[in-house]
Amino acid sequence: MNNINKLIGAMFIAMLLAFNLQADESKRLLISLSSGDFKASGSGVAIANAMQDAGVKTVVFINSNSVKYALKNGNQEKFGPTNTSIKDMLASLVKKGGAVVICGMNAKFQEVKAKDVVKGVKIIGGEQAYGALFAPNTQTLSF
Repeated sequence: MNNINKLIGAMFIAMLLAFNLQADESKRLLISLSSGDFKASGSGVAIANAMQDAGVKTVVFINSNSVKYALKNGNQEKFGPTNTSIKDMLASLVKKGGAVVICGMNAKFQEVKAKDVVKGVKIIGGEQAYGALFAPNTQTLSF
């Protein structure tokens, strides 16, 4: 399946979820970003914003090759469907009340410090990651 088909599929899933979920604080979505692929990561963050807008408490867990998208310095291309960079979409999610967290182990591995990331993005340890990953009523999508 080519990247365009993956993108269309991800957007279709997001639309289905958005229409079928009511604003309910007990519903949670965790989106795990590990791919360095721009289209996959962009799709994940766009879906995170759509779900937060729909009233679903959303957490984006960033690890592995996706850490680069949370860095505040440097230019990023705009993600076509939203015409916004991934780092700007992450900042928007935080402003809407969603959470964006980076795996502390991956941050350390890549020498990323709290001062290097977009405002509101947190670098977390294992105990905090456990809380995000296993919170009650949480559905998970991985990109």
